Amino acid sequence: MLQKILFIFIFFSINTSVFSQDLIRINSIEINGNKKTKDYIILNELAFKVDNRLSIKELEQKITESEENLINLKLFNFVDITSIIDQKNVTIVIDIVERWYVWPYPILEISDRNFNSWWEEFSEENYNDFSRLNYGIFLNIENYRGKNELIKAKIRRGFSEQYLFSYNIPYFKNIKNFGFNADIELKQNKKIHYTTFDNKLVYFNDVNSYVLKKYGFSFGVKYRRSININHNIIFNQFFTNLNDSVVLLNPNYLNNQQNNGNYSKIMYKYINERRDYIAYPLKGYNVTFSLLKFIPGSVPAKHMELAFKIENHINIFDRFYFGSSFKTKINSNEKQPYIEKKYLGFEDYIRGYEYYVIEGDNYWISKTAIKYNILKKRNFTLPYIKMEQFKKSHYSLFTSLFADIGYINDGYENETVNKLANIALASVGLSLDYITYYDKIIRIEYSINKLGEKGVFLHFSNPF
Repeated sequence: MLQKILFIFIFFSINTSVFSQDLIRINSIEINGNKKTKDYIILNELAFKVDNRLSIKELEQKITESEENLINLKLFNFVDITSIIDQKNVTIVIDIVERWYVWPYPILEISDRNFNSWWEEFSEENYNDFSRLNYGIFLNIENYRGKNELIKAKIRRGFSEQYLFSYNIPYFKNIKNFGFNADIELKQNKKIHYTTFDNKLVYFNDVNSYVLKKYGFSFGVKYRRSININHNIIFNQFFTNLNDSVVLLNPNYLNNQQNNGNYSKIMYKYINERRDYIAYPLKGYNVTFSLLKFIPGSVPAKHMELAFKIENHINIFDRFYFGSSFKTKINSNEKQPYIEKKYLGFEDYIRGYEYYVIEGDNYWISKTAIKYNILKKRNFTLPYIKMEQFKKSHYSLFTSLFADIGYINDGYENETVNKLANIALASVGLSLDYITYYDKIIRIEYSINKLGEKGVFLHFSNPF
């Protein structure tokens, strides 16, 4: 009996091993639709190569991963990868629809942190004050030379003036693991905030002259260890001129008791990107870590800043998805210059607190959401549009139940009235999210915060 059992076990082990080695070979890769994009830009994002031997299941997984990688380049509206199997050989066919890459368009934008904050200020001025608008022209050249290079040039006037030139090379053809970026920038304002009171920005303005001028340049090097993992080193240099009145109102603004100063930053940043769609992820995860060292000049900024973020998304079942994120920023010295002070309410915020700005030195935020896909992704053609980059579009619709919690520590608690610092913050709510091509998102949210305040808020980006 024991011999029979042993024989059966060996028999199935051998057969399992044989079948597991029943692999197919990638014979060739064909690319269609890339009228501008170089082939190597596309090939670099594939999870497979010619001559790779894979099982059918492995091939299917790598095709899905490759489609996600290509979409996340933000160069294509549609990516479709198919396989043609002939016995032990397979031909991979990649069909893409390229985006429009040159965007010279006028700037007409709000200057506030979000739409609701701007509308609140606008309504308080009886809908007559348009000073908090920015205008100008922005030239964005994506996929320059077909090499995924990015050129930006901006002339922006109005509430917050900005002059910018930026050039980014993600990687070189013959040195595929290294990239480079550089930019030069001038910002100047006739009105700036110099503190907060009751979690609202307090401004100083001078109609006759600029209150703040900030010049800067930066350059960085990127090492792409693999498709998903990037290491970045970025150097920034800043020169700042300040109105004397701002120094009197907040002597800690530059922390040197002067109206001008300079300082530098050097940052290391690690990114592990595994999300299926960066603009609105449903599956996968992202891990980001950065270490920032300030280098003092005439501005005594010499602290360090540590930032960490982890984000995860899973498909629970059918049309239900779960997303969560955690982010923290920690400073080595709470007495850094005010110009580098951290806030909740700008890039990072807790939903339900859009009307508030919470200044501090260290903070953490946790966000969760359960999403339901009301309308699955649908493709459609716009019949009267001839340009291929625009005539084919897509849309999808989601609703979500979300909850956010967070905390920010303010070392200047006794010097400013900031009731939302140094306490736990929380909110819950519902959202309706519309997603379409060119990574456009419209989110309408209804939220209730810890203060019992309710509101409807409009956003145009992924909340995580």
